[in-house]
Amino acid sequence: MYGHQRVLAGSSLLGLVLCLAATAGCGSQHAKVVSGAVTCGSQPVNMGQVRFVPIEETKGPVCLATIADGKYRVDTRGGVPLGTYRVEVMAEKKTGRKVQGRVGLETAMIDEVVRLGPAVYAGSRSPLKLEVTPDFEGIFDINLPSQ
Repeated sequence: MYGHQRVLAGSSLLGLVLCLAATAGCGSQHAKVVSGAVTCGSQPVNMGQVRFVPIEETKGPVCLATIADGKYRVDTRGGVPLGTYRVEVMAEKKTGRKVQGRVGLETAMIDEVVRLGPAVYAGSRSPLKLEVTPDFEGIFDINLPSQ
């Protein structure tokens, strides 16, 4: 009987450790919801994507947010984990023209979309940087220069 109780106690301890490991890195003490406005030359960006890419000693996933109507918000899995990030912004707008393009395997007339702002902001050389700390308020507005 004594050996059986020890196995159960060990199983409970293992369950507790697994539960704690599964929640590490999530929640408000380990991540922050990040949101803000996105503009280009002081005009709202209506579509695109913001990426928070871990840099320096920061470990963790790339966090993504869709830009819609000049705003974005990262709240999946508690937000952006604490650390330092390069911020990459793919800002786009529709031109109002239709062009031939692909929709799945078919070709069709689609909305023409052009990039806004300098290309450097959309990739690995972006000069934008964010440090997410426990005291960070969660607002990070982005104003890209016009081209």
